[in-house]
Parts: sequence; C-alpha cells; structure tokens
Amino acid sequence: MSKLLCVVDYQVDFVSGALGFEAARALEAPLAERVKQALADGWQVLFTRDTHGAEYLTSREGRFLPLPHCLKGSEGWHLYGRLAEYEQTVLPGVAFLDKPTFGAEGLPAAVRALCGGEPEEIEVCGVVTNICVVSNAIVLHSAFLNADITVRSDLCAAGDPADHENALRLLKGMGYRIAEGSR
Repeated sequence: MSKLLCVVDYQVDFVSGALGFEAARALEAPLAERVKQALADGWQVLFTRDTHGAEYLTSREGRFLPLPHCLKGSEGWHLYGRLAEYEQTVLPGVAFLDKPTFGAEGLPAAVRALCGGEPEEIEVCGVVTNICVVSNAIVLHSAFLNADITVRSDLCAAGDPADHENALRLLKGMGYRIAEGSR
C-alpha cells in the first residue's frame, strides 16, 4: 500500500519572505517532524515548490497577486528552515515538483512516478491553505478517485485565519478528511 505526504509550497517567500506570515513560521517544527515520521513509516514525500520567472508580473497570477515571489533559484524559492535539508541531499522516497501556478498540472504524473502507481492514501499539508493547498488537494482528488485524502488542518496555514478555516470547510464539504494530529 503506497502512502503519500504532499507538502505544499513551504518555501522561504511564503514563510519569512515576500509573502511570509507568522502562522507559516509556526509550522516549521511540526512539518519537519511530520516529514521525518512519514519517511520512517515508509511513506513517499513530495514537496511542491511555487516557481516563477522574470515574466511573473505579466501572467494572470501576477496580475492577481502583483508581488514577485518564489523566483526560481532565488533564496525565497527554496524550502524553508528545517525542510531545506531535503533539497540538499537526494533521499529515496523524496521528490520535488516545481509548479508555475497555484495548482500543479504535473502533480498526478509526479505522484505516480514517486509512488510507482496510484497511492492508496494521501495526506496534504503546507501553505497557503486557501490558495495552493486547496488547489493541489483538488488536483489530487481529481486524479486519484479511490485514494483516501486527508488535509492536516494543524499543518496548514493562511495569512488570515478566517481564510484558513473557510478553505478547510470547503474541502470538508467536498469529502476530504480534515484532521488535526497524526492518524
């Protein structure tokens, strides 16, 4: 049985950089512990990275959110804090997906490659709950209809707590399991 932990966009620019916020900073230690435990338990771990180039401000997203962030190769593009170590060492069961917008079109293929097929269980965490977490949870649900998908409310954050709660409510209404703490 293949299990996947998908860590969405826990990057410097979303934690302490251009779009950083306090609730994201508070996730560092618990996210690091969850990734460590998932790997110890034989789960596969996929990190998504919001990835933009010089043309960002002319894109639809750039017009919506006109603040350059997560420019490929910049300090703000890299994983934040204790999770940055996973970018520095190749480990079995760990992969990265660079995505140009909120949801990752290539996410299903990356998951299949990492898991050797369709995972039976998926856990989603990261930032920003009401934007990229929601978008990628929906992509995963659309691609893996039989997988049990859990969104970890305690391992997600948004700049506005109301946006975080509204996003979780939306996901729960679409049939996702919303959990706080380990399974």
